This record gives sequence, C-alpha cells and structure tokens, in this order.
Amino acid sequence: MNRLSMNRFLLPFGLVCLIALHGSARADVKASALVQVADPKRGSISDTLIGYGIVESENTLTRSFQRDGLIAEIMVEVGDQFKKGDPLLEFGAAPAALVAYEQATTALRLAQGTLARTRQLFDQKLATRDQLEGAEKVASDAQLTKEMYEKQGATASETVLAPFDGIVTAIAVSKGDRVAAGTSLMTLAETDRIRLRVGIEPSQIDRLKVGQAVDLESQMPGRGPIKTRVKGLGAAIDPKTRLVPVAVTLPNGSALMGEGFRAVIFVGTYEGWVIARDAVGIDRKGAFVFQIDDEHAKRVDVTVLRSAGDVSVIKGDIDPQKKLVLSGGYQIADGDLVRTQDVAPTVATEADPAGAADDPVKP
Repeated sequence: MNRLSMNRFLLPFGLVCLIALHGSARADVKASALVQVADPKRGSISDTLIGYGIVESENTLTRSFQRDGLIAEIMVEVGDQFKKGDPLLEFGAAPAALVAYEQATTALRLAQGTLARTRQLFDQKLATRDQLEGAEKVASDAQLTKEMYEKQGATASETVLAPFDGIVTAIAVSKGDRVAAGTSLMTLAETDRIRLRVGIEPSQIDRLKVGQAVDLESQMPGRGPIKTRVKGLGAAIDPKTRLVPVAVTLPNGSALMGEGFRAVIFVGTYEGWVIARDAVGIDRKGAFVFQIDDEHAKRVDVTVLRSAGDVSVIKGDIDPQKKLVLSGGYQIADGDLVRTQDVAPTVATEADPAGAADDPVKP
C-alpha cells in the first residue's frame, strides 16, 4: 500500500475518533444534573406543645330556691351581660304554697279563737287546766306553721338580683314554669375572674414548667394572637377529656367567656443544620441529604430533629466546608456528576401553620 492510500485510510479514522470523543463529552455533559446549592447553616427551631381550651369563669353561681314556686318573669337571656344588682328573674309563689299558707292562716285564726274561749271557761271554772294547755299548744303550733310559710316566701314574689358583674351562661326554666324546691333556675359567671385551661397529653406534662412562653390563637375569625405564659400545671387527669389541664394567664380584656383558643407552648429548642424541608430525602435506609464533593453528589445520612413549615433542622455528619444541595436532589444519586448553581441559604424563619410562633427558628 502506498503512502497516499495510507493517508486516505488514516484521515477517516482520525475523524471517527474525534467524533467519538466529542460525543462522549456531550454525553457526560448531558448526564450531569443541575442542582441548587448553598453553604451549610446552623440554627434552631422551637420545640412546642399544642393544646386547646375554652375560656371560663373562675366563679360561677347557680341560683335556686328552697321552696316550690312559679317563674313569673325572666329579664335576661343566655349570653347577656349584667351588672351587680340588676334584676334577672322574678320568682313567684306556687299555687299550692299559697293554698297552704291560707290554710295555715285560717288554722291560726281558729286556734286563737278556741284558746280565747277556753281561757274564759277556765276562769269560770268550766274548763280544766289540761283543756287550756291543749288549746294553747294548738294555737302555738298554728303560729309556727304560718311563720314557716312566711319565712319560705310562700306568700309573695321574689326577684333574683345579680350578685356580681357577669354573664348568664345557662337558663334552665321558662316563664310560667312551676318548679320544685331546689330546682336550678340559671347559672351566672363572673366576667372579672376568667381563666383558660388547655388540655395536654399526660405523657408530655413533664416537659412543661410555669412561666414558659405561650402563643394563643383564637378560634374566632378576626381575632389577633395573644402572647402570654403558663400560669399553673394540673395535678390530675380530667376524667372527661383524659388530658391534663394547664392554666394559661389571660391579660385583662383579651378574651371573651366561652371563646376557644389554640395554645402553642414553647418548651425548648432543636439545634442543628437548617435546611429546606424538601431538600431532605427519605428511602428505606432513612433520611439523607446531598453535599457536593469535587463536582459529585455525596449522600449524607441525617436525622430530622424537627420540621416546621418549609424548614427542617437536621443532625448528621455534615461537612461545613461543602455545599448542601437545596433543590434538584430528586434527580441525582450518590456519586453522580453534577453542575451547581449557588442560591441563598435556607431562610431561618418558620412558617407556622397557625401563625402563633414569635421567632421559632433562629440562626
């Protein structure tokens, strides 16, 4: 084969090699994924407990009468506010009580007449001392019976007056009802002495202390959050809710009777590496993140301490000198070649769903 023929053969072969190398380079470029990275950043997220409760009065009073009666008038409705001394209900005498009182009055009048005649006969020696003493006893018993009905208020109506400034929380009767002695008529709550107790799982009570910060979120639309503190811890489980009641301080004028609240109680902090929640992957081996090592993805197994909103705090063998993958980690695996784009580190603020936290994530 002459030199010309060899040149003709070598030229296409060199071209083929060049094309092959070019294609391989393109394949490598195509295979590398673009990910967004940032420097590792340490921070903390508040550790919180959640409880729910309803505002109630520290002083409630149920009104009743120890005699039969008739509801003549009701001046208030459930939810009405009142001032001390305001009329609330008119309680009249029951028909049976009126009849009994009239009978007692008649019996007294007859007994007094019999006693007067017996004394006259005794003075005339026409009645014995035993007869006089018997008439005196009957008159005395009749007097006591009449006074008993008078003390019970059987002869007249009585007005229930408010004993303090408060609100009507329940009315158990209606106008015209005939009620027996001891029947509950209405329940009153003092508005100047209100309290809020939220229920906490018994297993969590050891994490609570008096004075811990609390953010309250009203269940009523349009009400702003209230920042307060734990006032006291319950010493027993509520038999109805099976939760431990935790008392929370309520600033004056901050809440209404019967208003429901969601309480976020701050019991501590979780400290570690702050990262976007979506940057943490999970598989059968557990949670993991990626760091960049010489343009390659390196898997780092981690433990998620707490997540809040779009942020997580993690712990693990994180190298503070190597970039963390914040976005795009779903398309890579351990050891993959990657292209990187720097972005701002994860913002150290928590988007709490209730908007209750003050500054739960700190750098």
